[in-house]
Amino acid sequence: MSILQNLIPHHFLTFCVGKLASSKNKTLKNILIRIFIKLYKPDLSLAKLKRPEDYKTYNDFFIRELEDFVRPLDSSINAVCSPVDGSIVDYGLIDSGQLIQAKRFKYELTDLMGDPVLTEELDGGVFITIYLAPTDYHRIHCPLAGKIIKSNHMGDSLFSVNLDAQTSIPSLYIKNERASMVIQSRGFSYGLVAVGASIVGSIVPFWEKKDLKKRSSFKESWNNGPKEDSKMVGKGQELAYFKMGSTVILLFPKVAKLNIDSLYQNKTVKFGERLAEIESD
Repeated sequence: MSILQNLIPHHFLTFCVGKLASSKNKTLKNILIRIFIKLYKPDLSLAKLKRPEDYKTYNDFFIRELEDFVRPLDSSINAVCSPVDGSIVDYGLIDSGQLIQAKRFKYELTDLMGDPVLTEELDGGVFITIYLAPTDYHRIHCPLAGKIIKSNHMGDSLFSVNLDAQTSIPSLYIKNERASMVIQSRGFSYGLVAVGASIVGSIVPFWEKKDLKKRSSFKESWNNGPKEDSKMVGKGQELAYFKMGSTVILLFPKVAKLNIDSLYQNKTVKFGERLAEIESD
């Protein structure tokens, strides 16, 4: 599987699909959207725009917004909400600065986040990895209120992140393009990493208002981060979106005392619901 992944021209394929997905040709984009609906059967009753004809491009359909209040937000002070719709593929302890991929491969947190200081702070804490399937809602939201103190963009590859790839490609998450945030909250800092994948056009941060075309422009935007007046983020606030499906990894330090007993592999989660809980002293 890993040999085949290396042979696939992921960047070229992503470029070609990106051109199709951003086309405003009504006939083409309606065909693409209807094919997607037939294959994956997304629940469009939850979306603000209900009909394929209402979207300007396939991309607009893919990153469709939900109707207000269809994802109730757990506002309890100790609740860490799921930032996305998806399924739990991994979770556990951050041990000696290492995480586990698909219960098989270990990889370094410093390589994932690019921050050795944060790695030290997170050691002994917990990680939660959530995979977004193509049919899932593809906007990423804040799981716990705080202040963005760092953001960056790393990696070059665009391997698939499906289950086969996770179990066959070592260090998959640190090979792929990814964008990360460090958010300071309630006396500790936690990390959120959005991992790109094959066919993922880009990972777009909430502070970017321009319609960027080049991947280098998205990298620059992530590395610059939000302006000072946009750094405070509330629970449930939109942080970014994927133009195609991928993975989100949450990283919490030991001091957060995060209880993840309710998690299990392949558990389906929805944005806004309680994912884990901070245990009070």
